[in-house]
Order: sequence, then structure tokens, then C-alpha cells
Amino acid sequence: MQTDDHDRISPIQIFGLIALTALNMQDGFDILAISYASTDIMESWGISRTGLGLVLSASLFGMMIGAVVLSPLADKFGRRTIAAWGLTISGCGMLLAMVSWSVEALLIGRMITGLGIGAILASVNTLVAEYAGEKYVGIAVGIFLLGFPLGAFLSGYLADYLLATGTWRHLFAFGAISSFVFVPIVLVLPESMSYIAQRGGPGALERINKIRVRLGRDPIDRLPATETSITGLQGIAKLFSRGYLTKTILIWTGFFLLLSTLYFLLSWIPRLFVEIGFTEADGNRAERLINLIGMPGILLMGALSLFVRSSLVTGFYLAALAVSLLVLSNVSEEFAILLLAVAAVGFFLHGGMIGLYSIVPYLYPSTFRATGTGWAIGMSRFGAVVGPYMAGVLLDAGWSPQDLFKLYVLPVLAASICAFALYRVSARESR
Repeated sequence: MQTDDHDRISPIQIFGLIALTALNMQDGFDILAISYASTDIMESWGISRTGLGLVLSASLFGMMIGAVVLSPLADKFGRRTIAAWGLTISGCGMLLAMVSWSVEALLIGRMITGLGIGAILASVNTLVAEYAGEKYVGIAVGIFLLGFPLGAFLSGYLADYLLATGTWRHLFAFGAISSFVFVPIVLVLPESMSYIAQRGGPGALERINKIRVRLGRDPIDRLPATETSITGLQGIAKLFSRGYLTKTILIWTGFFLLLSTLYFLLSWIPRLFVEIGFTEADGNRAERLINLIGMPGILLMGALSLFVRSSLVTGFYLAALAVSLLVLSNVSEEFAILLLAVAAVGFFLHGGMIGLYSIVPYLYPSTFRATGTGWAIGMSRFGAVVGPYMAGVLLDAGWSPQDLFKLYVLPVLAASICAFALYRVSARESR
């Protein structure tokens, strides 16, 4: 349902954006539920920090597989269909985690959850971008991705309540129920008109005109000219073809490096505050703050992208994030000062992530956009797997939380360089 730049925003587009943002809030809960439950699980089952790192990384590994294997199917079967299947898979994974009887069963449940979310993210991110059109893609994707930290922030309070009144299993029960609730909501949204046009076939024009009527637009008498969708191995090969190879390497590298840092922080902050000497409640408070302050960071990123290329703003955001992490590693252990440093990290961390997400849909044409988005997100999830796991290994090896904060300055700086390089590439192509 791509919108021309001169079109006004219609009510159905606003509804779609709100619904998909709410879906992203739910994904934020599903992913971070395990970090809120980590201390209880660690104490209940007596697992090591390295073992906890594996549990924290399991859903992220599943997200990587879902993004690279399932999300490209959206170019063949439609964005809504794959998102609905992803929600169903995610809900089943949360149910398995809820009834898990061992660490191994919990790992499998978390991987299945991630598998579904990986399919959801690429499909829905592409759908949001197409709803908005190129002019508004930065702010629309920014609002959509605002749902993740908002969901993570609110889930902190929900987790406190569920853990106080029940056990960590109740967190996964809530996640399963909410996943299934979103399936019919996704299915009532309009499908992408560009996808329908690309697929063609009998009834394609009629389907597009029905959507146009819902949008308050005049029907068209023939399908718009499009290129045939490129899926499977052909779509993957196009990512490395002439004109796209440099973009692919830069966006994959940037995603891998930033998401390794993002999920290290989101997965480990509650536990790291316990390691420093604070309470579990203090750690959960710091986790909520990262996500709360991340929201204005996202909004500012979206607003700036209306006037400046997202890749340029993202480069500056990531450079500021590196400085914030360095400050966090050197501040005193006074709780209030640590929270201020954590707030700065959250602001630039989430804003930088939004920047990368708003860049990727328009690196590739619509014929293999979902494939390009899915593989970029898949590479980011590979980094998301490595980040939390390596933190557990290094903590068991005697590293302090401050040492870890210093270490993760390096990948953030490198991701910043990738963003600036993407800006140069896009600026050169527009000349």
C-alpha cells in the first residue's frame, strides 16, 4: 500500500501504523521477558553465567534464522501472511517456554519464539515503509520501531507484577496469549499494493482497486508497471550484484555490530547491576530507563530524517553512543550517576537502531526488498546472538561490567563508520 509523496495520510494508514506499532510493542515483551526472568531462572536451576548467556541468546538465534529463511517468503506469499504465521510460531514458542522442564526445553522454546519474531520483523518493517512512502518512511519507521522500547519499558512493570504474584512462567504465558491475539489484527490490514501488482494474476487489479477505495482514492483501469518479484536464491544473489554489493556489506556489518551491542545491553543490564552490587529491582529500573529514554531518541531520529538523510544522522547517533558507553564504563558506582549514563546510552542506542532500520528498505527495489530487509535483519540477529553470549563467557572469565562497557565501544564506532559510508554512497547515487 505504498503512498505517493503528495498523498495525504488516510485513516486506514494511521490504523495500520498504530496496529503494527502495537505489534512491535508485543515483540519487545516477547524478546526481553527472558532478561527480566533471568535472575529467577539462574537461581532456580543453578546455571552459570555462560549458560545464562546461551538462554538469553536462544531467541536471538531463532530471530536470525527466521529473518533469513522465512522473511523472504513475504515477497512470494505476502507481507500479512508471513507476519501472521510468524505470530503463530512465536506464540507456540512462548507456550513451550512456559511449560519448559529443563534448560534444553527452555532453549528450544526461546529459539522457536525468535524464529517467529524474525519472520514478523522483516515483513512488518517492509509493510510500514510501503504504507508510508519514501517521503515519510523515516518518521513512519521511527514510530513503528518506537513500539519495541515502549513495549520493553512497559513490560518491566508487567514483569515486576507477574513475578511478584506468580513465577517467571507467567511472563511467557502472557507473551503467548498476546501473540495469538495479534494474528487476526494483522490479517485485517490491507496488503501491500506493490506486492499485489508484482504478483499479478487474475483478480490483482480488482484487489488493488478495493484497497484504493478503502483509502479514498479513485480506481485504476490497469495494473501499474512493475518488475517481477525476485525471490529465493535469485533474490539473495541480487543483494551481491553490481550496484548493491557495497550497500549490502555496509548495512550487514552495521547491523551486526550495533545489534551485538544492543542485545548485550538489553539482555544483561539487570544482571550487570546485580554484579556491580545493586539489587535486582535496581537492575530492572536501569533496564526500563534504557527503553524509556530510547523513545525520545527514536522520535528525534525520525524527525531529523525528514530533513537530513537517515544514514548521516545515524552515523552521528552511533558516534555519540560510543562516547556514552565510554562514560558509562568510567563513572562512579553511585546509582544516580550510573542511571544518568544509562539514560544517555539508551537515547543513542535506540535512535541508532531506528536509523539502520529506516535505511535498509530503500537500499533495494521493491522486487527483492523483503529479501534484502530479511537478510539485513538476519545478520543483525547473528550479532544479537554473539553479543549476549560473549558477555556471559567474559563474565565467567573474570571481566567486570565496566570492562564489558569499554569493550563494546569498539563495535559501535565501527557501525558508525558504516553508516557514514552508506551516506556517501547514497549521496553519490543521487547526483
